[in-house]
Amino acid sequence: MSLAWRTGAPAAEVLEHAIAQVNATLSYLRAEVGPRDTVAVGAAVADDAWVGCGDLLANPTWLEAIMRDTGQHLGTEDPVVSASLLVQNYAYRVVTHAVTALTFAGVLPDSAPSAMAVSFRLGRPAALAYLEPRVALLEPRALLEDPAGARDAVAALLNVLDVHLAPLVAAVRATTRVGARLLWGNVAASSAVAFRTAEGVLGPWVQPLGEAFLEASPAAMRGLGSYLALEREGRHGWFFERTTCCLYDRLAGKVRCGDCSRTPREQRRDAYWQSLAGN
Repeated sequence: MSLAWRTGAPAAEVLEHAIAQVNATLSYLRAEVGPRDTVAVGAAVADDAWVGCGDLLANPTWLEAIMRDTGQHLGTEDPVVSASLLVQNYAYRVVTHAVTALTFAGVLPDSAPSAMAVSFRLGRPAALAYLEPRVALLEPRALLEDPAGARDAVAALLNVLDVHLAPLVAAVRATTRVGARLLWGNVAASSAVAFRTAEGVLGPWVQPLGEAFLEASPAAMRGLGSYLALEREGRHGWFFERTTCCLYDRLAGKVRCGDCSRTPREQRRDAYWQSLAGN
């Protein structure tokens, strides 16, 4: 099975419909379709201004300036913390929009940076725009019964990492001394959140897609986390445990993420069991 891609007005129409379906349930996932006015390369980025993703990734010095702005809004001057949290937020937006459009509506958007823009608010990625929509139409539940189709769908989702997020990691590391494992750990965790979000709304049938995505991920993302399925008194939970820390706990609040690798395993598991118990 090979994916058949649509472009132009038909692609824009089906992608707008898919985004509306997602947004009806997950209102915080905001995306737009069609051309947008983007700021000039190197310019200061005001809240809600559109930045061409291709332009941003091709200009690491500009990206570094935006990362500094992220740090200022978060209350840190540490460039490593700023880089880590920008990558985590950016990756979450890019992957989650692709995963939810596919699982909610059977629409897989092409996520090439040249065809996308991102807007920032308070230093963080807040919305995406698909400037030149190109989509493939799939039926995700049916794909689970078709191994070849499932492989094609997962491969298309993995392409998001190859064409968009790998260049993001490279651009960040071109100006900032930050570990590749830390950044790819953020991509892995953000991808897991994307699938877990879809699973939380649509049900356990999403899990095989998320697990296949992780298993087939690039070598740089291997070993940076794993899924954990738990059940207690009829309640089911699907969690992700990462092996790296995003450094969020270095901010003023010193708050750790629920899946933080620095939290002892037993403490994490107890929190998972408590959540299944409704506590």
